[in-house]
Amino acid sequence: MKAILFDVDGTLLDSMGVWKNLNKNFLAKYNFTVPKLSKEEKGKLEALSITDTAILIAKDIAKDMTHEEILDYYRNSLDKSYSYDVLPKEGVEDLLKNIKNLGIKMAVASSTDYTYLEKAFKRLGIFDYFDFFATPDIVKSQKSKSDFWAYCIAKLGCEPEEIALFDDALYALKAAKKEGIKTVGIKDFPYNKREWDDIQKEADTVLDKASDIDIKSI
Repeated sequence: MKAILFDVDGTLLDSMGVWKNLNKNFLAKYNFTVPKLSKEEKGKLEALSITDTAILIAKDIAKDMTHEEILDYYRNSLDKSYSYDVLPKEGVEDLLKNIKNLGIKMAVASSTDYTYLEKAFKRLGIFDYFDFFATPDIVKSQKSKSDFWAYCIAKLGCEPEEIALFDDALYALKAAKKEGIKTVGIKDFPYNKREWDDIQKEADTVLDKASDIDIKSI
């Protein structure tokens, strides 16, 4: 394996609760609860950038607000969480250090905008492990789309089968696998518990946490 792509939320950072509470607290003002979605619908929503999410909410739920106002709410909340609160998953720093020492390229493939990841990674001292960041605001695409992964493959300069993706989201694992990338599904209960059976079937390998990987096997 010549390169690894890391998802962030739920894989490197213990941050899925930030997103769940952010949406829950905001939507509660409109007496709206997220319906039980199919795995396909859930994947489509998870892949959206915060800008597209704000547009969707303004259109269908918070009709008294513009999407710019909703976006400001999201940005302010996320900026605080990633700047001060979000912590890494167990063993992440040692994992990144060991992979770096092996000379394997590492990059980020996330649905969270770069500005928040930069703040969290620099605060946690893990920013410099990565060769580049692929995020919706940088790539101008989503992890559910083939051109997002084409961007990552081109930037890494490897063949797809020489790249592994570590991710906790079913939709992302499926999309990357279609492009020939090796996939490692990461458990992040309770957030991906409903998808876990499908993740185990879809991914080439599954782990309870990213740091459980046997580095020598990469």
